[in-house]
Amino acid sequence: MSLDRESVGEIPKEAVWVRVPRFIGDSMMIHQALEPLRATGVPLVAWGSAHLMELFEGSSGFNAVYGDPQGKPSALESVRILRKHKAAAVINLPRSTRALLAAYLARVPVRLGWREAGGRIMATASLPFKGLTGHQVERYHALIHQGFQNLGDVIHRPFRPRPEAEAQAAEVCREYNLEGHFVLLSLGAMSWNKRLGTAVWVDLIHRLQGEAICFALMGGSGEDERQAHTIVELVPGVVDLTGLYPLSTTAALIARSSVVVANDSGIGHMAAACQVPVVSIFGPTTPEVSAPYSQRTTVLQQKGLDCLGCHRFDCPVEGHPCMNAIKGERIFKAVKAFL
Repeated sequence: MSLDRESVGEIPKEAVWVRVPRFIGDSMMIHQALEPLRATGVPLVAWGSAHLMELFEGSSGFNAVYGDPQGKPSALESVRILRKHKAAAVINLPRSTRALLAAYLARVPVRLGWREAGGRIMATASLPFKGLTGHQVERYHALIHQGFQNLGDVIHRPFRPRPEAEAQAAEVCREYNLEGHFVLLSLGAMSWNKRLGTAVWVDLIHRLQGEAICFALMGGSGEDERQAHTIVELVPGVVDLTGLYPLSTTAALIARSSVVVANDSGIGHMAAACQVPVVSIFGPTTPEVSAPYSQRTTVLQQKGLDCLGCHRFDCPVEGHPCMNAIKGERIFKAVKAFL
């Protein structure tokens, strides 16, 4: 899909532009945090990497998207974009102040951002990111409420991708007999030490098969595909969807599923935004800050380890117990509770 909005002209004038980070999990939490503003009817434009904009294009969450043509745009290029479309506001939610600087130079009337790195000067409303506590979604909420007064509490609507993605997901479900209740097992994570070991997945899969619960593997390319290949070799016949579909179709598949099992990853947050029950496995990170934001989230963590919450990208502890000591039986019980 082409995301060159310069020639399409679908972006509404005087909209609120929301700069999103390049991480799937952060972008989905931002989608959730925007619900009070979305409920006012103000047009919202998602602005970020083309990879993520493919997910939001035509979705229920935004009126339009603008995908960066090549990498990150320069500040001057961003100024031109904002002026061309007469942006009424810019909400800069990444820690980078590049988009906030562009909004300042473009004289966008309302500019929200974090106070660090000069944000206090460039923003019309700001908060200190490092000074806030609580869940990440609540931090985003706080910043949005800082810039837009009198936003009320609203019922969060589920995220839904564009109809074409939903149609493709329906075809995938027919092809692989994923009809009715089924569970998606998401293998991916941003770093290797946030991933469940293959043995844990295989244990869980045997338990699902033992009760004839339909399931499929899902994930991105690279490491997810390699782990899925190993699992299929150990348990032949497993449905493997890793690396096959874009983010929009992945979201549509999640929306059709009954439960998602995920590491601390973007897919867990996507399931929460779609309002699908999620069993989320945490190891080196802190669930109080970044667990999938939903009342239908079950967080599993191997308690009693001194290393929990280390936030490292490696692991010096032999056997990597925070992820590998989680039992398939425990995950299975959490899945069954939702089913």
